Amino acid sequence: MANLVAIYSLNYLVGSVGQPGGIIFNPTPALPDVPISPATASLNDWQGLVADIKRGDVQVLLVRGADPVYGLPKRVGFEDALFPHKDSQGVPFIFSFSNILDDTAALADLILPEHSYLEDWGSDVPDRGPGYQTVGFQQPVVRPFFESRGEHLGTRGFADVLMTVAQGLGLELGLPGDSFKDVVQDGARQLFDANRGSVRAGSFKAFWNGVLQRGGWWDTSATSSDRPPSPPRLQAIEAPAFGTSDLSGFPFHLIPFASTSLGDGRGASQPWLQATPDPVTTATWQTWVEINMKVAEEMGLSEGDVVKVSSPHGTIEALAYPHPGMPPDVVSVPIGQGHKAGGRYAEGRGANVLSILSPTTDSQTGALAWAATRVSISKTGEWIRLPKFENTVSEPPTDEEQAVIQITTGES
Repeated sequence: MANLVAIYSLNYLVGSVGQPGGIIFNPTPALPDVPISPATASLNDWQGLVADIKRGDVQVLLVRGADPVYGLPKRVGFEDALFPHKDSQGVPFIFSFSNILDDTAALADLILPEHSYLEDWGSDVPDRGPGYQTVGFQQPVVRPFFESRGEHLGTRGFADVLMTVAQGLGLELGLPGDSFKDVVQDGARQLFDANRGSVRAGSFKAFWNGVLQRGGWWDTSATSSDRPPSPPRLQAIEAPAFGTSDLSGFPFHLIPFASTSLGDGRGASQPWLQATPDPVTTATWQTWVEINMKVAEEMGLSEGDVVKVSSPHGTIEALAYPHPGMPPDVVSVPIGQGHKAGGRYAEGRGANVLSILSPTTDSQTGALAWAATRVSISKTGEWIRLPKFENTVSEPPTDEEQAVIQITTGES
């Protein structure tokens, strides 16, 4: 948060607010029914939901596009709160729309799997936008994979499911059609009637085809007329805070990072993503912990040693990877493995580093302070070969060896 405030304040300082190359404010959406994407929930919001569940205020929980059982720190207590016990009333009915049996869907009472985004219709206003009115239109790239199983056994679009349920309950939603495609087309028709922007045509059919060919509609002349607000007074940057003050018991600063292949874990069920090498370590299929080479040597650690990574909130096991570029007091662990469900390629593989994070929040935004956890490292006595695409990183040359290299190559 402090970094963003500083960056935006610099733009105010040099007069680049509302100017090309600087900060450009977006105008109001061209379609009022397609608002700018709302902000995602903060950790404070999730903790509030857990409190509501424990009090018995949540009777039905609908989960879509998220796997909170996997993605929240264990200390938040989300999974534990879902089922009745002395400290929680639980949730009577859990309803999942996931098209993969992820950790949260595996606990649901009912699963209505939705289409992949490649099989569905949609529209959105990009955030952050380009500074003028833009509406993106999404069309199916492929036919639904499970289409042959029929509407009762195959997948369906999320919006279509809700519209069908409303029809079954006799609710009148006031929507222009019986399917979500009809709703999306109605938005395009409103843009066609406006007769402006990047796509114009003599008929709606031609306009609709033009919008789909381009992936959206935009009007570069429709810009914001809002005046830049006054910049806030800069506050003193707060000192870093960690989930524990026991620096001797937990000497390492833990930096979890998103896997380039598995992302935040949603790609773990795909074998081709599991086999995609990390660009730095070239490791695959496992969870490793990157630790400074000198520190690893002092601890008697070699690549492939199974170690325990422990925080005040839990312990995971990972394979040691001595790394020449890692600071001495920092260790890094990739996110993405350690699922309890998700199929044979995801279940029981590696460890979930998110589970041991401290539930510390940013004081201004309430977001998870994902880099505020300290950990300790200890050997288990076991060794497993780390699956990699390349060989082991060698020890960096000493000053004497580097001098010999320079003389041999003729470098000065």
